[in-house]
Amino acid sequence: MHAHHQAELPLEIAEPDHAHPHDDPTIDERFEDFHAAHPWVLEALEDLTMRWIEAGGGRIGVKALFEQLRWSRPSISNDRPFRLNNDFTSRYARLLRARHPEWAGVFQLRSLRTGDVD
Repeated sequence: MHAHHQAELPLEIAEPDHAHPHDDPTIDERFEDFHAAHPWVLEALEDLTMRWIEAGGGRIGVKALFEQLRWSRPSISNDRPFRLNNDFTSRYARLLRARHPEWAGVFQLRSLRTGDVD
C-alpha cells in the first residue's frame, strides 16, 4: 500500500489592510482626492466668501461656510448623498487664502495637526 502524503497548507494569516495605520492615507492625501473629485466645492466656497465680504461681513470660519453648503446643497454630487468632511476646513481655508491673498484677514489659520507650517 502506498502511504498517503497530505500536502501541508501554509498557516500564515494575512493581516487586514488597516492593521498598519501608517499605510492609511493622510488627511492631506484624502483632501487632495476629495478636492480633485469635487472641484465645485472650492468654487462654492469662493462664491460664499465673496458674497460675505460684499455684504460687509468680517472674519468668518470655513466651518460656517461648510454649514451653508450643507444647508443649501445637501445632495448635489451626481445624485448621491454628499458629505463635507470637517477635517478639510483648514485645508480649504489655506487654499482660499492662497488663491485670494486679499482675503488674508477673513480666515484665521491655525497650526495643522500634521505638523505643516504656514
